Amino acid sequence: MFPLVLVGVLFSSSGHITAAQTPFPTKFSPAIAARADVRLALTYIDRRFDAQVEEWIRVTEIPGTSGHEQKRAEYVKAELRKLDMTPETDEVGNVWAVRKGTGGGPTVVFAAHMDTVHPLDTPLKVRREDNGTLHAPGIFDNTASIASQLQTMRALREANIETKGDIIFLFTVQEEVGLKGMYHWAEKHPGLTDMLVGVDGALGPVNYGALGIYWSRMKFSGDGAHTLQSRDQPNTVRASAQCITDIYTVPLPPANDPIPAIYNVGGMLSGGNVVNAIPQEVTFTVDLRTVDAEMLQTLDAAIVGKCEAAGKAHRVKFVREWIQKSEAGGRPDQLTAQRAHPLVQTAIDVLRFLDVPMPAGREAIPTGSTDANVGVVLKIPAISVGRSRGGGGHTLQEWAHIDSAKTGAQQLVLLAVSLAELGGK
Repeated sequence: MFPLVLVGVLFSSSGHITAAQTPFPTKFSPAIAARADVRLALTYIDRRFDAQVEEWIRVTEIPGTSGHEQKRAEYVKAELRKLDMTPETDEVGNVWAVRKGTGGGPTVVFAAHMDTVHPLDTPLKVRREDNGTLHAPGIFDNTASIASQLQTMRALREANIETKGDIIFLFTVQEEVGLKGMYHWAEKHPGLTDMLVGVDGALGPVNYGALGIYWSRMKFSGDGAHTLQSRDQPNTVRASAQCITDIYTVPLPPANDPIPAIYNVGGMLSGGNVVNAIPQEVTFTVDLRTVDAEMLQTLDAAIVGKCEAAGKAHRVKFVREWIQKSEAGGRPDQLTAQRAHPLVQTAIDVLRFLDVPMPAGREAIPTGSTDANVGVVLKIPAISVGRSRGGGGHTLQEWAHIDSAKTGAQQLVLLAVSLAELGGK
């Protein structure tokens, strides 16, 4: 559907071009960035960056915990209407708009999630520091992406840019609790997406894989008993304690293994209402992660097996309840076709063109934990790219570097025109 051009250049940190070869195809070239309408769009980002920052702050200060993104969604829809676009929504709360192409090009989806992990009553007032940073819960993850996508759309419109393919700008819900909005949207629009770009994370390496994430609630239940009658009775606490201890005997690959895996047990625990009784119910959570789909299944089965054995030993009922189930995309050796897709190298070349530093040999990483995971699992060419630099994600100390968000938005402009293919002039 789209022409493949082998990269014959590398971009130095000074922006100059030197002859080289890479085995991976790309859709970006400096000639695209030099075209008059594309230059105008990039200039718009530069000239209107103060407004982008103001919007970034404004969106951050709108509460948007997972499942409660409605106010942010209303803001996004209002901005889409100002662009003479027709926002669409679905039953879970996703918002999107289609920028129609002239025909003959691929459909490219850019996805930024609207939700945050912070409760609705979290103070969200943004603080601006003299060192060029913004501080507030959610300022980095992921309101920077919302503002960048909206500004990218404005820049494309201002420059009257035409692309052959359609570009869909998608604003998803409930990303933080299992990519639920993205999964829902993808399942409702099968076969529509030719390429998916998740806008999430720090500027730098491009992610083209999918970290499998299983969140479980392990629940032990029984009749309970008063302390005075508790001796030798079925015991939910002892079952839970044994299970937690036994789970930590499940072997993992070494920490420096090329295909790592990790689990965390007891991030959330609950049980009992009084001191003087065996509780009728005790629960704890398990967070299990790896990119290896087979290993994910093996480890999960071993963990559940430990819980079943503990429940039996202490004569209580055990049930596993799913909180989140995001499948793994595969090991690096299973993703060679995904790495070879021009989507990945295009994103790398755009970042190089914009002088974004990346670790040598790790410009592309075969993992990820964003909406792009959905594309990887569904075998849709998918990557995630960063929106700015920052840190402290999912904490009250979250921060973001202001000027890096300008580069993040210009990256989206260049990705949009490269992947969807320029039309017109």
